[in-house]
Amino acid sequence: MGATENLVGKEVANAVRSTSPLRGPSQRDGGNETPMTTSTRLILFLTLAVGLVIGVINYTGLRRREAALQATMRSELLAHAYTLQIALEDLFKADRSGDASRLVDRLSENPYLFRVILFDENARVLMYSDQDSLGEQSYQPEVLSALSSGERVEYTHLIAGQEYLSLILPVQLGSGRRGAFEIAQPTASLLADIARTRLDHAINLSVVVIVIFLIVTFVLRRSLGRPIKALLEGAAAIGRGDLSYRVSLATKTGEFAQLANEFNRMADSLSAQNAAALQASEQRLKLERELQHRDRLVMIGRISASVAHEMGTPLNVIDARAARLMHTPDLPLEVRQRNLTIIREQSRRIGRVVRQLLDLSRTNGIRRQPVDLNEVFSDVGELIEPQARRNRVSVEIERTPLFYIDGDKDMLHQVFLNLCINSIQAMPRGGLLRLNCRPGVVERDGVEFAVAQVLDTGPGIEPEHLEHIFDPFFTTKDVGQGTGLGLAVSRRIVEDHRGWIEAANNESEPGAIFTVFLPCSQELAITVSDELLAPVDQEVG
Repeated sequence: MGATENLVGKEVANAVRSTSPLRGPSQRDGGNETPMTTSTRLILFLTLAVGLVIGVINYTGLRRREAALQATMRSELLAHAYTLQIALEDLFKADRSGDASRLVDRLSENPYLFRVILFDENARVLMYSDQDSLGEQSYQPEVLSALSSGERVEYTHLIAGQEYLSLILPVQLGSGRRGAFEIAQPTASLLADIARTRLDHAINLSVVVIVIFLIVTFVLRRSLGRPIKALLEGAAAIGRGDLSYRVSLATKTGEFAQLANEFNRMADSLSAQNAAALQASEQRLKLERELQHRDRLVMIGRISASVAHEMGTPLNVIDARAARLMHTPDLPLEVRQRNLTIIREQSRRIGRVVRQLLDLSRTNGIRRQPVDLNEVFSDVGELIEPQARRNRVSVEIERTPLFYIDGDKDMLHQVFLNLCINSIQAMPRGGLLRLNCRPGVVERDGVEFAVAQVLDTGPGIEPEHLEHIFDPFFTTKDVGQGTGLGLAVSRRIVEDHRGWIEAANNESEPGAIFTVFLPCSQELAITVSDELLAPVDQEVG
């Protein structure tokens, strides 16, 4: 029983392990081949074991039966031989050799005896019961052995292709002479009895094995196969996500019933945990929505404050200057020109804020073409030179020859201009601003990306600000000093180019590092490579 329980445990464990949420119970590679079940293996094992035991017992009994038949035949033949020995000795003692000869002749009428032959002291034939049997005489050595030893000799031999059992006994022929006689019996009847016995045993064994097989199959299918199948179906259902499935067995007692109860308790626990997880997920989703709504409100408030200040201040200045010009028509020309200049500057300030808002929501397509980042860096360097000189910031540009990326030159110009202005503003007391690029150092999905960096020696970025630095309207500056749109616009442009941008603090020295990853221009790279290799090919040719 312990072995059966272990096999059942392994079967259920294997079934649970091999059940996946998407596929159900796993099958062997090859698709259609079905593995042998535990109940089938047990049926075959028990049937073979019981059949083997019964076969051994049957074989032992058969051998005993054959030995008994042989012993019976030998005993009967020996009884005939002793009777004949006594009769012959009495007849020869009474000098009645004629009666002895007639007795030997009469024995030929016995259907169970093959022949009787009487020999003299020199092993010559004196009398015989069957003339035809004298044609094959292979008994001379045995006769001489019986005459010399005075003991009975027993042997089997073939005559005309048939097996016979022969006994040679010494006999007193009278007047001090000693002869011997042979009595032989065919073994055909014995062999027929043995064959019939073997057939009976084989039939009995087959019937017993078939009956045992049917009984074992019925019992194991009912008590083992069905429970295992029910448990496997339950495991498959749970694996598919059907947590409402429960195992029901016909029997309510025993190990399988306990296993089914534990399985159902496990399903109840999983169902409860799943319901709790769903509820927690809904609550978490609700909380996230509330937080997102709160963040949107905060962002809207921040945008409102920034836009109100960025646009409200210049509008107030414009309104005040325009009112002065309207109500004071006799202002000197110089004062009027200064007021008009201020009005124009404030209008441009408002336009700049509007353009940044439009850039953030831009959906226009990118005019892709091979762009040399060295040219972009040179143009940006010229534009930021006045502001960098005012802030005592030195600008270094590391140029890479034949370095092209696939993108929109004007948009990329805006990206690096925003990054450089942000770095210069972070170094009000002066410092160093560096721009560099390295082609083909990062590969993703089979595409090579160029790495461009903007490095400064400012105070760096606070760790808590790193994950929000590219958020729209995020700024650490005071209200009126920035809208927090520059870095957000830069990230939007880089992502539109199928790249990405990262911000980090320099580990070797103070300052921040902005790293931009942009796809290299494969078409131009091939063209440039061909142009470089063409003269070499001509020289070789």
